[in-house]
Amino acid sequence: MILLSCFQVTVNAQTGLDPIVVLYDAEHSPQFSPTEEEDGLKLMLDMVNSSTRYIVKVNEDPIRNHTLSDVDILIVASPDQSNEFTVSEVAAIDEMLRNGSSLMLLGDPSIGQDSTYWSDSQFQDLGETIALNRLLDSLNITGSRFSVNYSVSDDRYWGDALFDWNETLNATSPWVVSMDSSTWDSTHPIFKNINELVLMTATLKPIPLASSIATGYDTSFAQYKLTSFAMANYSFPNQTLFSERPLSYSAINGSFPSWLSAFEFNKSRIVISGSTIMFSGRELDLETGNRQWFYEADNSRLFMNMLDWLSEEFVNAPEAITPMLLISGVVLAVGVAFYIMKKIR
Repeated sequence: MILLSCFQVTVNAQTGLDPIVVLYDAEHSPQFSPTEEEDGLKLMLDMVNSSTRYIVKVNEDPIRNHTLSDVDILIVASPDQSNEFTVSEVAAIDEMLRNGSSLMLLGDPSIGQDSTYWSDSQFQDLGETIALNRLLDSLNITGSRFSVNYSVSDDRYWGDALFDWNETLNATSPWVVSMDSSTWDSTHPIFKNINELVLMTATLKPIPLASSIATGYDTSFAQYKLTSFAMANYSFPNQTLFSERPLSYSAINGSFPSWLSAFEFNKSRIVISGSTIMFSGRELDLETGNRQWFYEADNSRLFMNMLDWLSEEFVNAPEAITPMLLISGVVLAVGVAFYIMKKIR
C-alpha cells in the first residue's frame, strides 16, 4: 500500500488544454488590417494571440467548410459593401454555428467631412454596415441589426452614428464619447472589471433591443449620413426631423441608442458591436493629441471579455477527482484482496 501510494501519475487536470481558435476574416475587404499596428487591429490580435487561451488565425481566402472546421470564434469586422458574403460562404458559416462555434460581428459608424479621418480615403466609406445586416439576414438570425440609412445619391447604405454633446471628449466631435458603467449591464460577464470605455460607434436597432447590453446615455442620440460627405444636422438630437421613416433608425427622442448586443443562437453565441475602431491602433478622432483607441480606458479588456464569453463553454478544465478516485479504488481493491488471501491461509 505504501509503495503504491508513492507512484506518480499524470491526471487530466495536469495536462495542457487546447487553445481556442479565433479566425479573423480578412477576405471581405475589412476596414482594419490584422497586420497594421497604427491603422489596423494588430495590437489587439497580438494581445489575444499572446494569451495561452487563444490562437489567432487570419483568413484571406473565400470561406469554405474546411476553413471553419477547427474554428471556435469567427470575427467579421467592418466588411466592405462591395465584397459581401457569397451563398457558399454563408452556408459554411451557418454550418459552423450549427456545430456550436461562436460569431463576433463588428461594425463602425459613418463619418462626415468634419471628421479628422476624412483626409484618409480609406476611412471615407467607414460604416457600410449593410454588409453585416445582409449576412445576418442570410443566416436567418432575427433580432439585432445595425441601424442604416440609404443614400439615393450614391446608392450606398450608411451606418448611423451615436452622438452625445454632454459626454464627448471634444466639443467639436460629439461622436467620440466616454462611457461609464451606468450605460451597460454590469452583471453581464462581458463587462467584468470594465469601468470606463471610450468609443466611436454605430447604433443597433430595433427600439428597444432585447439583446442589448450597452447603450448611450439619456443624452445620447443616433444620427445618419445625409450625403456622401456629411452627417445630418447633429445640432438637433431629434432624428424625426430628418427622416420620413424614423422607426427604421435607432434615434427617437427619449430612447437610449444601443451599440452592443450579446445573445445565444441555438448552440452558439453571437456578439454584435457597433465599433471596430475602438479596438484598433488608430489615433482618436480628435483635433489634438496622439491617443490611440487600443490604449484608451478598458477598451482592450472589453475585447478580451467578449472572446471569453463567446468561448465560455468551450473549455472546461477537467477535474482530478475522477482519476484520483480510480487510483484510490485500485489501491483499496488490492488491499482487500491481500487481506482476504492472508485470512484464507
